[in-house]
Amino acid sequence: MNNMLYIKDIAIIVPFHKDTKMLELSLQTLTKTFNSGIPEIIVIANNANSKEININLDTNIFRIYKIEQDIFWPGAVNYGARMTDKKYLLFCDPDIFYMPRWLEELISCYNRNAFVGAVSAKLVNPLNNQIMDFGMGYNSFNTIHISKGLPFNHPYTQTDRKVQGACGAILLTSHDLFDSVKGIDTSMPYIYCDNDYSIKVGEQGYTTWVAAKSIVYHKGNTDPNNSKYQKYSYLREDSKASFYAKNQDKRKIDFDYWLQCAWEWYLKNTNNMKNNYCLFDFCTLPDHKSYIDELKHLGLHIIEERRIVLPVRDMDIINLCNYISPQMITSKLPFIYFVDDFTSLSSNMLWLAIRDTSNDLVVDRQCNILNMTDIYKYTI
Repeated sequence: MNNMLYIKDIAIIVPFHKDTKMLELSLQTLTKTFNSGIPEIIVIANNANSKEININLDTNIFRIYKIEQDIFWPGAVNYGARMTDKKYLLFCDPDIFYMPRWLEELISCYNRNAFVGAVSAKLVNPLNNQIMDFGMGYNSFNTIHISKGLPFNHPYTQTDRKVQGACGAILLTSHDLFDSVKGIDTSMPYIYCDNDYSIKVGEQGYTTWVAAKSIVYHKGNTDPNNSKYQKYSYLREDSKASFYAKNQDKRKIDFDYWLQCAWEWYLKNTNNMKNNYCLFDFCTLPDHKSYIDELKHLGLHIIEERRIVLPVRDMDIINLCNYISPQMITSKLPFIYFVDDFTSLSSNMLWLAIRDTSNDLVVDRQCNILNMTDIYKYTI
């Protein structure tokens, strides 16, 4: 069982590389959320260009370490962990903006579940209030971001989840456990090091959770000036390769479980399942067929499948009128649109005007299952 976790026992570690104005705003929203004293906050500023880490913060509140070297996220949080003797470590990226009670809810999730190794928050896109991260799983070749794109307050996402992986932009763990698994693997400087951490704590008998009511905004890839995506994207494939070389047989393919969860929730709350469907397969995954097989296993009777090959993954807009023949628009057969990202269908107002989509379903690679008409409520 876990020991009880209290705010006073936490060290918040903020890895920082560049953009002092963003950091200052992030920390301003952070400190405003504390009602009874501010916990230890450690900023690990690292950049080979010393001008980028010329930050001036209140040293009564923040402990600042400046490292004139690019040590990336794993190196920065490992360094921060060595600088504190607090029982718990909480990693918080410098592009996070905090909502009230985010920390209390994070701690509550940790305390009410047994054998917790790591807890993350619900990370929300600051441009549209859609979920960016609320737990991760796996299909054959990639990570899935469960419920990505849903509104942050969607009823399906109001319960804490036990997951295989959680985003390191907010990550709470015990110091002892962190040390016992030798911290964050620095061979994955760009992505997947947080997934790797969850696998390592899982090998020690601990679980990873995401807290449904711990809400923060995360700039992440919504910021075109983010140095990670701007300057270091060449590390992406190396980091992914390092993760899979190490964990190919350790991670569990569980997209089928998350599809089942989404389908069960959909049926319970809509009771809108028809006998026969025509499926339009827009998905670009190499294992797209395994999703379709799972839909059939869940009881969806698909009597026709049509494959549409798209030029890119996660296409921003899929104009259905360009890909599905006009003769099909008035078909009484309910459709399933299988896409990479359900939000790509949100700009089909002509399609919505011409076709009755009330019985049509949308499924995406992040294991969302939605009624087609709901997409317009969620994305416009």
